[in-house]
Amino acid sequence: MARYMVTVEGKEYDVELEYHSEYYKATLNGREVHVNRQRLDEKRSLLLIDNRSHEVDIRSDGYDNRLVVFMQGRDIPVEIEDYHLAQLRKTAGMASGPAVEKTLKAPMPGLILEINIKPGDKVAKGAPLMIVEAMKMENIIKAPAEAVVKAVHVDKGASVERNDRLLEFE
Repeated sequence: MARYMVTVEGKEYDVELEYHSEYYKATLNGREVHVNRQRLDEKRSLLLIDNRSHEVDIRSDGYDNRLVVFMQGRDIPVEIEDYHLAQLRKTAGMASGPAVEKTLKAPMPGLILEINIKPGDKVAKGAPLMIVEAMKMENIIKAPAEAVVKAVHVDKGASVERNDRLLEFE
């Protein structure tokens, strides 16, 4: 049996999952539910939760325990953490998730087409910071977390290589 601390829109759930041959038995804050899952493709699944059908699309940036679940017509931010690590983190008074990097680097070589921020700007998680053209595609570089821009290290029209510094956060 696996146990997790799942945070959905700021609310925490103690989740235990136990796999049986045809379904998952999930216990959410002490309440038991049965979940059948049918994969539709790599990211989409059809879930039958206590005889109610839900189509879900799960996206992750692959770098941390944060996911976005598209369900019932909206994106729902979800954070999943091992239950025992979450309890240890709370006891130690630490914040959840990895620390935000202070330097944002170019994910690929390309050309800076647009810069939407300047030093001193406060940005929300997911806010578009700049656009980098790579292989004739426009790639939107988004803020990894809520932060304040300390410095911008590139100019519009500049060429960048992978891992070049784009900007710094305070």
